[in-house]
Amino acid sequence: MRRNDNTTCLLRACSVVVGVLMVTSLAAQPTEMLWRGAWQHEPVAEGITLHRAAFDGSLFDANQYLCVLEVAPGARFDIVPAEEKKLEKTTAIAAKSGAVAAVNGSFFNMAAPYGSVNYLRVDGRELAPNAYDGYENDTPRGRSIRQTGAVATFQGALYVLKSDSIERWEHDIEAEDVVTTGPVLRVGGVDEPLVKNDFNSRRNPRTAVGRRADGTVLLVVADGRNKEAAGLSMRELQLVMAALGCVDAINLDGGGSTAMVVDGTVVNHPSDNRKFDAAGERPVANAIIVTR
Repeated sequence: MRRNDNTTCLLRACSVVVGVLMVTSLAAQPTEMLWRGAWQHEPVAEGITLHRAAFDGSLFDANQYLCVLEVAPGARFDIVPAEEKKLEKTTAIAAKSGAVAAVNGSFFNMAAPYGSVNYLRVDGRELAPNAYDGYENDTPRGRSIRQTGAVATFQGALYVLKSDSIERWEHDIEAEDVVTTGPVLRVGGVDEPLVKNDFNSRRNPRTAVGRRADGTVLLVVADGRNKEAAGLSMRELQLVMAALGCVDAINLDGGGSTAMVVDGTVVNHPSDNRKFDAAGERPVANAIIVTR
């Protein structure tokens, strides 16, 4: 398949070197599949490019739709909460923040009391603790697999972190903004083990953030719950993030929350209205935004 320069740039970390024993057939498979997508490339701002691709049955043997926002070092990232005790759409959070782009953030209560169920710190102020998450709880002391890592911003740069053995580890992260989330997908170029449960194994819309070795950040959304887009299991998402060259990567809230906004416009197909359009956006508790 002929690929233009933008596709080659996006997938430069995806090349499979035939004969290198360290590259397994499983790791090679998604790389090859990503090349088969009908990619479109849209410059957003200096150092920021939106890549979108539809896959006609060719990504994990299913129809899929991916949006990848590639952000070179130099842009600023922030975690922005919705208005206190309320939920807001990612478009609204992006608009009030003057963001170039945004994706939905971490997990939250969809009914009163609204707000994050994960630890949230914004501009150095702690806004929410890690609430006990009985749904798909697979770790000791009440910490969910959805709280085993964090996205943090320090002086505008974004980092993906994995929890350690300290029970309140997130409080000790030196960063202005912190939100816990999970599961962690990759650390230091190595895939993290994934718990076998429904949350991980079912295909759903997914949102993730990853970081390449050179500091490039990728915000990734995969649509789902439609015939045009089946959605990804957590293992499939992990493979996509690896194929995109992320050395560190983590899952954010997904399902009906999955949304990517660029220049005030929803560029993926949020699933809350069960239609393959841009109108099904769900109000959320926080978002990760990009500014210049």
